[in-house]
Amino acid sequence: MKKKFAVLAMVVMMLAVVCLPTGALAAQADEMVPVVVSVPESWDAPHLWAWADDGTNAFAAWPGEEMEALDDGWYYTYVPGFVQNVIVNANNDTDAPVQTEGLVVEAGKPVWITVGEDTTATAAYEAQNTAEIPAYVERFVIHAYVPLSWNTANLWAWSAPDGTNAFDAWPGLLLTEGEDGWFTGKAPVFINSIIISGNEGAVQTEDVSVEPKELWITVYEDLTYDLSYEDPNRAAEDITVRAKIPDDWAGPCCWAWSAPDGTNAFASWPGEAFTEEDGWYTITVPGWINSVIVNANEGSVQTSDLSVEPGKDVWVVVTDAENAAVTYEEPTDVPSTDTSAEGSEGGESVNPDEPSASDEPDSTEQNEPAELPDNTEKSSGNIGLVIGIAAAAVAVVGGGTAVAVSKKKKK
Repeated sequence: MKKKFAVLAMVVMMLAVVCLPTGALAAQADEMVPVVVSVPESWDAPHLWAWADDGTNAFAAWPGEEMEALDDGWYYTYVPGFVQNVIVNANNDTDAPVQTEGLVVEAGKPVWITVGEDTTATAAYEAQNTAEIPAYVERFVIHAYVPLSWNTANLWAWSAPDGTNAFDAWPGLLLTEGEDGWFTGKAPVFINSIIISGNEGAVQTEDVSVEPKELWITVYEDLTYDLSYEDPNRAAEDITVRAKIPDDWAGPCCWAWSAPDGTNAFASWPGEAFTEEDGWYTITVPGWINSVIVNANEGSVQTSDLSVEPGKDVWVVVTDAENAAVTYEEPTDVPSTDTSAEGSEGGESVNPDEPSASDEPDSTEQNEPAELPDNTEKSSGNIGLVIGIAAAAVAVVGGGTAVAVSKKKKK
């Protein structure tokens, strides 16, 4: 009898393994795997954007993780084991950014991607070059705001008191300047001390003790500094978003982000669910967001991108997928969102001189489903467009960041 139970248990375990998704067999979600990419010579500072089929993004904001050089035009970075889709992009600091379409990859497997001049990309799972890929080292982001007299900014980092350096030689890592004036780079989590220097190391701060987590350091002309572990540009308190939705919208959710940088308030589409309160659907979101989408029916129906003012509570009245009104005070006269045939769209009164719905001729184009966003379309003209969600709810990959109010969000 014991033997029979043992055999039965083994069969059950084998069936469970067979039923597991391929990605689950290949790697655990927290395992980091390398992605190695070859890009054309004209591509500068290549980045990798990556996500899972359920819409979970590997990185916080577009264009994703900057890749490090190997040799002969090859670059690498690491992604979490759950990643199933990638986009290679570059030239993001120019007027002519470039990117591939979304490329499906096997979760949890090291992959070599070759990008052609026409931005087409192919994936292989056997090494395509002889360079050794450095081992993965967890790193954290350091932001520095430096005096205008500094033409460059560098990061020197080490572990005290043992003196293990993060970089090979002074002045260390050359930081990248962003559009907001902040210089950014990454350091390994084993460090606990940094120096920010300028003009190729000619001027510098004193030794600064830090914790291994994302930080912002502001350096003044006299080389004094302020250190913060919260983004000074996003110190606004949380705000409340309230929404009225059509009667046939079920399970409403809110998607919210900051444009044009594309930082999302939530991890994956369709965002977080509203709760019903005093006749409104209500949710609390970070005060730094400036764009929202109200969606429902598991993300299959949604408003256009709605621009909102940061730091202000907002009321959104959704008439239908194409029409939504935004106010910063509770509206006193809220139009009906009843979509039944008894009233006209948007709650306006019916004109008796106009034909009723029953008088309209049949049309095969009526009641078409809302346009489903396409994850492989990312705008080169608006960084925010590309950030959002990927592949939520089968074909719904829609909505990372804003285009314009009249367009559907592309994720």
